[in-house]
Amino acid sequence: MQFTELSTRRANLRLAGSLAVLAFAGMADLALAQTATDRAADRAASSAKEGAGPGGLEDTIVVTGTRRTDRTVTESAVPVDVFSAGDIKVQASPQLQTILRNLVPSFNQQRNLLGDGSAFIRPPSLRGLPADQVLVLINGKRMHRSALVQVTGGALNAGAQGPDLSQISAGAVGRVEVLRDGAAAQYGSDAIAGVINIGLKTNDSGFEMQGRYGQTYMGDGQDTQIWANWGTKLGDGGFFNVTGEFIDQNIWDRAVQRPEAAALQALGFQVRNPVNRLGQPENRAYRGAVNSMIPVGDKGEVYLFGNYGWQKQGNDFNYRRPVGVTVTPIPGQPGTATQGKSINTTYLDRLPNGNWDANGRTFEASQFFPNGFTPFFEATNEDVAGVVGYRNETEGGLRYDLSVGSGMNRVRYFMSETLNPSLGPQSPQSFYLGALTQRETNLNLDVSYPVEVGFASPLNIAGGLEFRRESYAVGLGQRESWVAGQYAAQTVQRTDGTTFLSTKPVGSNGFPGFGPDSVIEGGRNSVSAYLDLEADITQAFTLGVATRYDRFTDFGSTFNGKISARWALNEIIALRAAGSTGFRAPTPGQQLTSNVQTAFPGGSPVPLSVATARPDSTVGLYYGSGALRPEKSVSFSGGIVLTPGGGFNVSLDAYTINVRDRIGITGQFVVTAADQQALFALGVPTALDLGRVNYFTNGFRTKTQGVDLVITHKGESDAGTFNSSLAVNYNRTRVTERRTISLADIRPGDTRTLALIDDVRKGNIEDQVPRWRAILATSWSKGIFDATARVNYSGSFSAWLDPTTSNPAPNVRSFGARATVDLEVGITLEETYRLAIGGENIFNAYPERETRNIFPSTGGAANGSRWPDASPIGYMGGFWYVRASAKF
Repeated sequence: MQFTELSTRRANLRLAGSLAVLAFAGMADLALAQTATDRAADRAASSAKEGAGPGGLEDTIVVTGTRRTDRTVTESAVPVDVFSAGDIKVQASPQLQTILRNLVPSFNQQRNLLGDGSAFIRPPSLRGLPADQVLVLINGKRMHRSALVQVTGGALNAGAQGPDLSQISAGAVGRVEVLRDGAAAQYGSDAIAGVINIGLKTNDSGFEMQGRYGQTYMGDGQDTQIWANWGTKLGDGGFFNVTGEFIDQNIWDRAVQRPEAAALQALGFQVRNPVNRLGQPENRAYRGAVNSMIPVGDKGEVYLFGNYGWQKQGNDFNYRRPVGVTVTPIPGQPGTATQGKSINTTYLDRLPNGNWDANGRTFEASQFFPNGFTPFFEATNEDVAGVVGYRNETEGGLRYDLSVGSGMNRVRYFMSETLNPSLGPQSPQSFYLGALTQRETNLNLDVSYPVEVGFASPLNIAGGLEFRRESYAVGLGQRESWVAGQYAAQTVQRTDGTTFLSTKPVGSNGFPGFGPDSVIEGGRNSVSAYLDLEADITQAFTLGVATRYDRFTDFGSTFNGKISARWALNEIIALRAAGSTGFRAPTPGQQLTSNVQTAFPGGSPVPLSVATARPDSTVGLYYGSGALRPEKSVSFSGGIVLTPGGGFNVSLDAYTINVRDRIGITGQFVVTAADQQALFALGVPTALDLGRVNYFTNGFRTKTQGVDLVITHKGESDAGTFNSSLAVNYNRTRVTERRTISLADIRPGDTRTLALIDDVRKGNIEDQVPRWRAILATSWSKGIFDATARVNYSGSFSAWLDPTTSNPAPNVRSFGARATVDLEVGITLEETYRLAIGGENIFNAYPERETRNIFPSTGGAANGSRWPDASPIGYMGGFWYVRASAKF
């Protein structure tokens, strides 16, 4: 407690001193992010040329990061990237967050091979911070979270619960603004790393549709996207705009055969090659969005917008062997590599003394699946949200906006081609596993009023109130998916009277369903109030100040502030800076999530059950869990903006973000045989099947530092019109503090001391995201022809693995930098029809291959993988596509 209070006082002193220096020096920031704009600003934002391309929107009004309605990109006091519908339409991927990765260098995502739900809902990161430290807005209103808590989302996102950006149809997006600065004092929880504001299309006339088909250079991953958008006028100045989208993506696979396959084939088994596929899941999605505004009187308007999405995805889980085999060992590991059969024998006959008869009838999983089996994991994801509001301006200049919004995300899980081994021959072979549901409701009142106080511009006074309800629920799966059958733990008696224990996994093998111990529903309420002031003190100096108070029913209140300033030295050079405090509240999902998955820690060929326990559960408390607290942050940024003319704009911004009490999933605690017995005695039915355990905790503190350089140019010549940009990001995160616990404080005599964030997790947080990323892009048009080219550069990174028997030290390897090139060329006929051909990663670049825990007989790991899962360029290889569109 003393340490926390002292750290808080020091942080506040540093913040106050820095803010005083900023105000004295007259440097700049963009004030507070706008949750509603007036009609003029909204139409100005949407009037930007759709095909502007990179660098073409520098003079566009921005509505993220300020509550004023007269700020452009180059005038903003903090860095804001603006991307048009034209930038989005020339991307190869149909998924919005993958598109953002190709536009914003500090925005990253990775492929999660066997990551349960994380393979379907891929968590991104911004400026080296996880998905739930990035606030996402739609038309300036907070977007609800995904129902998935990222249990297997990689080291950086382990434990995160953020919005699912891919639920927004790319065809519905009119523009995207990315605020690269802390904004929790403006928006509340989550806006530590920055803000992404998605503006839906506001077209009030015309019909547009687009179709795209592509596949990888390897001939798989067939990918189809079709969307259509229609707009019409409503009244005098109103509009109604609707978008529909269909996506169909097939699996692409980059796995090699698993090492046991050859031995099984030699024994006469017919196994698929490869027995489990690793790559992109299959995906079929239907999405729609509506955006509308109806004028009321001279300045009033009623607005509404919303989206609906439904998708079904599926991918392979790990292969299960029907019998034990011996394979060529990994070099450097002693002896032969013996891999037993995946599911132990089930004994069906009981003796009078209650033991099971070793000489009686038996059941093997191979009776269901003669050649072994690969569970197929599927999820349906339903997402729906809507906002309705009324805004107006009085004759005296007071603007107000009252709105209510609600959103829901539900993920349902299914598993087929598997069984519940504890049920033996009575087990089904397909299961409904249960559902995760996230619901949020927001009620907002925002007001602003310009006051003449003698400054170069009116003092803009803005304030507001917010009520928010957030709930999370885990729904029950079918009984057979989670029940511990009579064969789960069998005492088997031999002819000579000796006995042995035969255990079988409990629940649907691969991903047990949500049982009564997992089913839970809970939520919380919060109320917030904010005030922000912004004005041009002089023609050259802008100053903004913001404060916000939030109170949550589950952990209390927090108060945050921000100050920002911009100082134009002359027409070419401007300085800007900001300082702020922030927070992120632990979500109900993080407090209520429990999960069991199958993993291969340390490259082991033997799968283990890894349980994520609730902080208040028997398993969590056994290993020292406790109640979650909110994360707290202090951030500073400063930079320079140059507008030298000739179509050039340059900005250079540095930032530092300190986050304490960060919430994440602990390292995996090894469950010993003694632990299994103790937990079983405490009433945990699956205790004898547990291999590792982790849970959510406030386990560490980080410091993130970085620099963003953005250079844009727009020019015309006899060769055509060019819009070009170079965006470079350097980002480094360090773990500056880690908590440890002593189990002796819980159980006298247990001498284990556990680091809640172990060396492997620490190393991956610090090293798994490349420190350097850069995007060089240009678009060209002349007459009926156009082209867009992009170079994506990702610097080197390192990936840490758990220690193994042969290598007891943490195993770390560095992977080299890579660059990929995207290209699209198109032709527009009669100003209506456009045909294009393009490619993503046209030179077919792959990351370096993994060399650790590789079997020489296959060239892959035990699960068949060859590539590092954390690679920023992925391992799909090249992808080509054709695109056709029409606009009427």
